[in-house]
Amino acid sequence: MNEKEQQQRERAYKIWEDEGRPEGAHEDHWRRAQKQHELAEQASDDVTKVNQEADEEFAKQDPKPVEAPNIRPPSTVSPD
Repeated sequence: MNEKEQQQRERAYKIWEDEGRPEGAHEDHWRRAQKQHELAEQASDDVTKVNQEADEEFAKQDPKPVEAPNIRPPSTVSPD
């Protein structure tokens, strides 16, 4: 059994338990677990795609160098 099948079994079992362990609904639980897994994979793929696009956009930006003379230390004098 591979990891995907194990996760699907665990999801189906959780659905079964959440519904009060009804008899004869295993096929419905299995289908629902499969659908949940597919939705989770799609959401993960979507997040990965958005992150990659953001990384590419960030890489295109030209960073502005900060020059040492323009950096001022914080004031040690109280504003009072």
